[in-house]
Amino acid sequence: MHRRLIPLAFCLSSCSEYAVKVPSAGLERSVVEPLDDVESDEEEEEEEEEEDWSIYEGAVIRIVEPDSGAFLPWNEENDFVAVIQTPDGEELPFEDVEWVSDVDEAWAPYGAALVDDSIDIGRHNITAEVTLPDGSRLAHTIGGVLVQHEDAGTYVGDMILSMDVSVGETPIGASCIGAAVIVVDEYGELATGDAACTIDLLGYATFEVGHGFEYELTNYELDGSAFVNIPVVGFALPFGSDGSITDGQIVTYWEGGVPGFLDLNGALEVSRITREITDL
Repeated sequence: MHRRLIPLAFCLSSCSEYAVKVPSAGLERSVVEPLDDVESDEEEEEEEEEEDWSIYEGAVIRIVEPDSGAFLPWNEENDFVAVIQTPDGEELPFEDVEWVSDVDEAWAPYGAALVDDSIDIGRHNITAEVTLPDGSRLAHTIGGVLVQHEDAGTYVGDMILSMDVSVGETPIGASCIGAAVIVVDEYGELATGDAACTIDLLGYATFEVGHGFEYELTNYELDGSAFVNIPVVGFALPFGSDGSITDGQIVTYWEGGVPGFLDLNGALEVSRITREITDL
């Protein structure tokens, strides 16, 4: 007797008496979410991650320190401060500020508020720049910021000369006061200048006495020479000279002469009239 074989596919679909049982052990139940719900959840996550940069709309950057045309002592600590502001003037916290100069390309500090002593001498246009989180690029420039040594500049005042000279066996004393100009260089290392005055030896002779000055400047002290050009001598006499510079004032002294013929005493008193460096 032969059994009749019924195809499995046919049985699964139409023959209840030949149902196939699948063991349930080891199987897990899973729920498949509709496609529309998955896309909706992803959009919500993206919205949560997206920052609100609307506070930076219309914002500007402004340099608070230094001011345009300010003087900054070279090789000393100076303040540099920039702020980000809304159109209403509210300050926004932001530290990523870059500083640049059109004179000193190596100078590039970073920060919204900093103390710096590395900017080189010169008259600078200084710019503060930022890139905001929304991609906006802001910049503010101030001009004419002068950086040089605190004592640098042009000084004018008086050169005072006292002279004792022997004409034959007659001693004569005379003095004169003349205008003097002294220039201290940008780095505050050298002070140079000249002066002249006319001296009258009681009718025996009248002539102009010229002076040249060269000083090295160290810690507010000047040390160098005064060169005195007296026509009756025929050449410039060098005299060791020293003095000091304080609060825009230079005072120096010198003395000497030709034994038995000429004694000189001199003083230089000048004040700074401008931080500009004059070409003598």
